[in-house]
Amino acid sequence: MTNYNNPTLRLTVEAPDMLKPEDIFQLHPKIRWTALASKSNQVIFSQMREGVQSYTSNSEDRAFMEMGPLFITGIAERLTPMTKAGKLICVIACFEKDYVLMIQLEEGHLAISVDKDQALTVFDNILPQIQKMIN
Repeated sequence: MTNYNNPTLRLTVEAPDMLKPEDIFQLHPKIRWTALASKSNQVIFSQMREGVQSYTSNSEDRAFMEMGPLFITGIAERLTPMTKAGKLICVIACFEKDYVLMIQLEEGHLAISVDKDQALTVFDNILPQIQKMIN
């Protein structure tokens, strides 16, 4: 059972409860999967949209969230000093079948996947909504 009230992750969300998978899925019907992990690599949730066939196993998704976003956003930050390009907001990993948007949060990472043919349009649409939710 997922513990959404994990004190390891301190998000600033307007709602009294912590960010949940349902909060992300309601942003756009094309979102396939979403996951949230703390900066200490603890997976808070990793969930496929109901009725959607996953390209990977749940254990692979969780393993990705334990280290993937931390490494990818860390490399992006290291290669692009904040003084020149501004603060890192997100990184997109492009796979053959889907794209994964990884958003760096104050205390962790949020990941969202969408089939590749619609991913950039969906990400462009939902990113401002997510930024409002977490700021």
